Amino acid sequence: MTTEIGKELRKLRIDEDERLLDMAARLKKSSAFISAVERGTKTPPEGFVELVIRAYKLAEDAAASLRRAADRSRKSFTLEADSLLARDTAGLMARRMNSLSEDELNNIFQILSKKDAK
Repeated sequence: MTTEIGKELRKLRIDEDERLLDMAARLKKSSAFISAVERGTKTPPEGFVELVIRAYKLAEDAAASLRRAADRSRKSFTLEADSLLARDTAGLMARRMNSLSEDELNNIFQILSKKDAK
């Protein structure tokens, strides 16, 4: 089953007229790793999406699309909070995430999205 990140990577390779081996060389990763990410059998590690964005010099819209695809392909996230308030907030969010309504999630999403726009 191909994930959204897999589809975006494959589309990027096609747009760049690259083979899997070419992308692997550009990203300094193995072709087996790139293939596993494309197929959805491996979750991209932290920093991988930013590596792709830099290596392919993606414009902001394309970078945002790739980040969104990576987020949608993950089932879990790791957060490192720097303060007590940030840790309390992250813990509360983790405990309540699946019980929040669509409206509540949308409100949180809008608040956090404002930070990206700056």
